[in-house]
Amino acid sequence: MSNLWGLATVTKVSRVDNDTMHGYLFQECYDEIGYETQNIWWPDGTVSDYQVDERRSRSLMPVEYVYKTGKDFDWDKYGEDITAQKRIVNAFVMEFDSFRREGRGLYIFSKTRGSGKTMLACCTANEILKKHDLTVKYINVPDYIELVKEKDESSREKREAIMNAGLLILDDVGAQVENKEWITTALFRLIDRRYTNHYPTIFTSNVRIEELKTDERIADRIYAVSAPIIMPEVSVRKQIADRCTREFLSRVMQQDDTAERKKG
Repeated sequence: MSNLWGLATVTKVSRVDNDTMHGYLFQECYDEIGYETQNIWWPDGTVSDYQVDERRSRSLMPVEYVYKTGKDFDWDKYGEDITAQKRIVNAFVMEFDSFRREGRGLYIFSKTRGSGKTMLACCTANEILKKHDLTVKYINVPDYIELVKEKDESSREKREAIMNAGLLILDDVGAQVENKEWITTALFRLIDRRYTNHYPTIFTSNVRIEELKTDERIADRIYAVSAPIIMPEVSVRKQIADRCTREFLSRVMQQDDTAERKKG
């Protein structure tokens, strides 16, 4: 392989695959007049399991969702046709490069709390992490406002990481916060930074995208770059809680019956 990028002639190429690196190492590289140059590393774009786990651990996702992926999200729990919603999510994962080029994301909505919006957002982000070399961050709106209040260097760095993340999950958009100018300004700066730089965002909300009661500039930017996903009005969280309660009661009552039989 010669004249790589016009920089050198290469006589030895090695494939590298380990926990942290995937790509090609070009060795024995010589410039135009025959002097040996430094080795050249060329990553092939593959994301290692180590990188995925590291980025998950720094994503700030809720503990219960940080390792959830597409296979963990049970669409059958809703008991209705969710084909359209699934197709949009699948397109976002499979065609993420196209979404990223235009800075487009998702707006996951249902009025019902516990309907799976946050879990779906995290599962989707984790699927993208496995395929793309980027950072993912999660934060809900009230927590972001609290972070803005902090003036120390660590908080400033966290805000910058959130504003510039390759993919951001912004949870609870439209959640009631104080109606103060500095809060509106902080949220606008976040949304506008991502809008201007084509950084995709997954929004979740209990408010329809057309009914967001926030600064018009913020609402317009969210609307312009979001594919809406309207989730069924079903509380999956309540279903899970009810099932866990039934299983617990069945288990303890069975233990009680066993104890009574032993007494008898």
